[in-house]
This record gives sequence, C-alpha cells and structure tokens, in this order.
Amino acid sequence: MELLVVTLVHAAPDIDVDGLSHMRFVLGTIRNAEGVVSIRSYYSREEDPYYLTLTTWEDEEYWQKAQDRYSPKRLLLRSAPDLLVSPPRQWLMHYLWGYKRPAAPSVLAAAHVASVRPEQAEYARRGWIESLRRQVVQPTLTLASALLARGVEEESMTAPNEKVSEDLVHGSIFLNLVSWPDEANREEFYADQDNQAINRFLNSVGVVQMIKLEPI
Repeated sequence: MELLVVTLVHAAPDIDVDGLSHMRFVLGTIRNAEGVVSIRSYYSREEDPYYLTLTTWEDEEYWQKAQDRYSPKRLLLRSAPDLLVSPPRQWLMHYLWGYKRPAAPSVLAAAHVASVRPEQAEYARRGWIESLRRQVVQPTLTLASALLARGVEEESMTAPNEKVSEDLVHGSIFLNLVSWPDEANREEFYADQDNQAINRFLNSVGVVQMIKLEPI
C-alpha cells in the first residue's frame, strides 16, 4: 500500500524568500530517495505562513529505510531551524479518495486537516467521501483536484520499525486537499450545502484547521 507522508510547516513571518528556498532544497533532496512516487508542495501567502508537503512512497518499507535521511521534518529541523515557529507536524497516511480534472489548472488550493474523536472516525470517512463525490459532479462547480487521506501523527507511532498500515486504516486524522482554477470556484465550493454539512459534523466531533495555499 502506498504511504503518504504529510508535513505541515509553520514558518516565521517575513521570511518568504528564504522559506521558499529552503523548501525547494528539501524537495530536491527528497527526490533522490529510492521509493518516492511523487512530491507536491504548497505555501500560504497569509500573514501566518505555512508550507505543506505531500510525499508519496511506494510502500511503508521504503519509508522506514529512508526516513532518517529523507524525512521532510528532519531535513527542515537540520537545515533551517531558525525559519520555524515550531517543529513541523508530520502525519503518516493512506489515500482514501482522489479526483483530478486535467483541463483545469491548480491555481488556488486549501488544506483541511481534521482530528476527530476515534469513535467518530468511520462516520467522518464515509460522510466526507460522499460529500466530495457530490461536489465533483456539480455542473456549476469546477475542481482542479481533490483528495482525502487518513492516518496518524508520526509521533504517535510506538516503535520506529513497526508496520503502520493497520494504524493508518483506523487513524483519526484526515487531510482533505482541494484545488481550484479561480476564486469563483473556490467560493462556490465553500458555499455548497454538502460541504457546509460535512464541516458542521467534523467540527462537532473534532477540530478542523483550514489553510489557504498556492502550489510551489
């Protein structure tokens, strides 16, 4: 099973150029790792800047072998500690659902990270997938891409070499990453009744963080 490593970096303000430079250095380093399938990275232009990196590995065994040298979190802590407000957060996840419209460019994006109560995680999974499936067929709404992943905080793993597949399947942390070709479609996405309904549910059973992003 493919493993998705999600890294969220809270950067110090006023370091936009340095932050992008260090992120590109980290991304270039990770691309040299055996077993990497794809890398996507985003940044926020907000006053409180964030960087989000999604690294997909062929399976968890490749990650276990490479993480000491190629973990995004460890690379950033070693190469750019002064740029960080706090240590990066990193989650180990697996993909639940995905969508891509090749003709629509990814100009704007947003990440929604939800930490829900474990007993509500399965309801969250089913409800979120159903909501996204309804939205992608809306005739007036254009999504460039969307994905939903589920997993656990890396630090919650009890041993560095244990199998993580079972923990990811039953994890209670979700990542929903959505991109749009323009502002009008982003606004319509959030105004959609299905989106508002799933967000009300998620906020009633956990905590949701939303970060506006742009692709790097």
